[in-house]
Amino acid sequence: MKIRGIEKRDRPALKDILQAQKHFKPPEIIVALEIIDLALTQRDPGDYSLYVAEGEEGEILGYICYGKAPLTDAVYDLYWIVVHPVFWNQGTGTFLLRYAEKDLKGRQARLVLIETSSLPLYETPRLFYLKHQYKELAKVKDYYAIGDHKLIFGKILTG
Repeated sequence: MKIRGIEKRDRPALKDILQAQKHFKPPEIIVALEIIDLALTQRDPGDYSLYVAEGEEGEILGYICYGKAPLTDAVYDLYWIVVHPVFWNQGTGTFLLRYAEKDLKGRQARLVLIETSSLPLYETPRLFYLKHQYKELAKVKDYYAIGDHKLIFGKILTG
């Protein structure tokens, strides 16, 4: 497995990976694809760093997207970390996350934040974050909808 920058040929596979997630709602997939398209069409994708995990046969296993939080000195948001369910529990997500954390430490990031839903469908991502030493820092009740709270996980990268 290797990590590399996103390329135009990756888009169909990334769309398939997003659609294979049982917990993503259609609007979430649309937003994820908009960010992917921005990264693929803009000379400078600006606030987004996107990398794919590629398997031994050249297949796309998943991807990660993160960027600096506006108006902060060294805080970054992890926007998306998505692995095709076929490749879950094989280390792909961990590989992507460790790559991002190493890259962010090189950028002198001090804190990484991840936002997610409190719904039961999002339990697997939440457990993944906890497994990798991210802590739940905040809950915004009824953020996405009544009964669907925004959970904010974070990890300090310095010190």
